[in-house]
Amino acid sequence: MRFIELFEEWSPQDGLEQGPPYPAEQTRLVTAMQQRLTYLGYNVGRFRFDGKYGPDTARAVASFKKDFGFPGNGSNISYFELRAMSQEDPVDNPTPTGNETGANADLGDLASIENIGQAKQVVEEFLGSGIDDRSMNMLIRATAAEASPNAQERAAVAAVILNRVRSNRFPNNIESVLTQRNQFQAVTGTRYDPGPHRNFSQMSSATGAQVIGAIIRYLPSANKTWLNFTSNNPRAYGRGTNIDFMYAMRDAPNAEVIGQTVFGTV
Repeated sequence: MRFIELFEEWSPQDGLEQGPPYPAEQTRLVTAMQQRLTYLGYNVGRFRFDGKYGPDTARAVASFKKDFGFPGNGSNISYFELRAMSQEDPVDNPTPTGNETGANADLGDLASIENIGQAKQVVEEFLGSGIDDRSMNMLIRATAAEASPNAQERAAVAAVILNRVRSNRFPNNIESVLTQRNQFQAVTGTRYDPGPHRNFSQMSSATGAQVIGAIIRYLPSANKTWLNFTSNNPRAYGRGTNIDFMYAMRDAPNAEVIGQTVFGTV
């Protein structure tokens, strides 16, 4: 269910307030608000979509209010402000929330090209079979090209690629999965914008190191049922792309927004 639909169904006339307490009846709406804030460009903290209007979410709300000209801090949000949030587009330069450490800071020494062997072991354990060095290289490059710098988003992109290899609905190797027509735009491009994207073909070693760290840190706990992902930003959809797929993904059961991408299975 889209945020606007959930919001209209729930209609909190008095708005929402920072807890504790965290009323159980507000969990779905607060979770949707956290997802919407992330979509708009605001980091909601390391607990992300937990349905609790805590300090991290309050900081994200405060940044939203500042950017859109609403008064007050993030300790509460009114019905009118929630409605506005449900209708706004992503912000080009959002005010930092102060929660930025959650996305990548905990990678530490894991983010190193020297750890590619460890990352490969993690990938093979997740996949349930071995892969060669070329496949590992393609996985890292595709992940870098398809995801934003958010480490958890990168791990989820890698998981979808590997989940497809595991599924009998797709080819049974990484290269064939990545080169299927009209599947991974950063790898194959579109008829109007032939690929691969430079982030795939010309990935920097620094970016590769971050992807390696993200795989080691977050892939083991990634969702093994997701088979699809797509940008959660309408502006990313140009000629040769299908924005309706974004809406279908958002409405899919168990869909989740991580960073700038929505994940699930449709």
